[in-house]
Amino acid sequence: MRGDWIKYLRPLGITLLILVVLEIFSTALLPMLGLTKYRIPFNVLLVLYLGFKIESPYTSLFILILQYTHSFFTIEGWEMGTIAGVMICIVISYLKDLLHLSSSVITIIITQMFQFLWFFIVAILFYIREESFAYIVEKFWRFVPESIVISLLAPLFFSVLDAIWRTESDRALGDSV
Repeated sequence: MRGDWIKYLRPLGITLLILVVLEIFSTALLPMLGLTKYRIPFNVLLVLYLGFKIESPYTSLFILILQYTHSFFTIEGWEMGTIAGVMICIVISYLKDLLHLSSSVITIIITQMFQFLWFFIVAILFYIREESFAYIVEKFWRFVPESIVISLLAPLFFSVLDAIWRTESDRALGDSV
């Protein structure tokens, strides 16, 4: 089992490349369109995908790598997102038997619910650090439209990421059917 992590290098590398392209889109192109206060949090979508679909002992490390890559494009720290992402993945792991992303509508609703949980966790961490609600309230009103966009994009992105993160055992199972 020493080389078990190697099978994750290719999908993680492709996912990081997708994240960088989406971050460039969000930080460069959206302001050109006049949307200067909004940034679509694609990193949250990728972390939620990892929580829902990837069963690996390395998931926390993947979240750290995604959040650290995301931090190159924002002033927000990677540490709060990593803590929130790991906590959400723990909640998802406990609820995995109850949560089935069987349709686009269900995927959109569940993604939206977990984004609110993400915001709540980050808001608590930010409040502990700053002891001020002003930024949290301002951020919440920007978060709502951003989270709706992410939720609507979730079914499409999850299907793309399913193709990327397909393991060898998944391929063998799919080939035999």
